Amino acid sequence: MPVLELTTLIPNRTPEFVLDFCLEGLSFPKIFPERVTLLSDLDLSNLRIEAGRQLRFCHWMFNLIPANWTVVIREVGDHHFIDEMLKGPMAEYRHEHRVEAAQGGTLYTDRVTYKVIGGALVEWLLVNGYMRRVFAARHRNMLKLLG
Repeated sequence: MPVLELTTLIPNRTPEFVLDFCLEGLSFPKIFPERVTLLSDLDLSNLRIEAGRQLRFCHWMFNLIPANWTVVIREVGDHHFIDEMLKGPMAEYRHEHRVEAAQGGTLYTDRVTYKVIGGALVEWLLVNGYMRRVFAARHRNMLKLLG
């Protein structure tokens, strides 16, 4: 299974601040580099990410192709949280968000483990590059919003 890991220094922010930002519902569409639409009646302004919470949303790939996801928050800790796909466009998907104190700020890390429907050739031809592009854009968004 492919593993994508990307770490960015968020300057002048504490790990607690960065994680708190990520756990706020309104931050979800701001961080995500492509359009997302909630598929439930959740109010993002009152949403706090917590263990056990399920989220249903449509991720518009390339802002054009709809892909419906259902994810569950498996774990929330002092320096991380983990979400996993229950239903969606991948065979498997696990996303770890971690924060860590560093000189001058906080290291924010996304670690994604995934397996696509269609196997290794589809991963190599279509998905791996797309995933790298999406997560690089997520990190640019984090820097714009928090840097």
